[in-house]
Amino acid sequence: MTSTRWPRGSRLNDGPVTRVRHAIRAGVAIIAVLSTSASAGLAQEERSFAQERNPAAQERNPAADEERDRAFIEALRREDPDTAARYTDLREARRAAIAELQKVQTRYAAAGPQLRPVMLPQLKDAQRRYAETSLAVLDFLDARDRRALARYEEETGRIKALLEEHTRTRADLEKIRRGE
Repeated sequence: MTSTRWPRGSRLNDGPVTRVRHAIRAGVAIIAVLSTSASAGLAQEERSFAQERNPAAQERNPAADEERDRAFIEALRREDPDTAARYTDLREARRAAIAELQKVQTRYAAAGPQLRPVMLPQLKDAQRRYAETSLAVLDFLDARDRRALARYEEETGRIKALLEEHTRTRADLEKIRRGE
């Protein structure tokens, strides 16, 4: 007979140590997976934003950046394929917005002073699309991090409940040992 209170695979007749081990392993596994994938995604986005702001940062190894991005997407796919597809769509939209912005900036810079007022609305539109797509990526990462935080809090609650049960059991066992 399995219990809904304990991690999958544990049984009521498992000893308290076994249940603790199952709970701790589940918590550690969740934390490891989520912290690795969340930090990889955040680091990837921070690198992308830094590259756009700092020309020196653009001298990074694109192959290494692409590999980190691929690893992040693969981690997302393992968690939820729909989430990975959504991130990929957001990332591609952002890349397209960056390419369009760079193209418009180049045309704006090449235009003479007389044509710049005509080009300014195109530049503003490209900047707006870039900002919108960048915000969409950040919103995605924030929502994902909030979900991870909720899972951490839930798992922490389970472990605290387990520790409280152990405290009660310990007190009962101490009473028995003292002969009370």
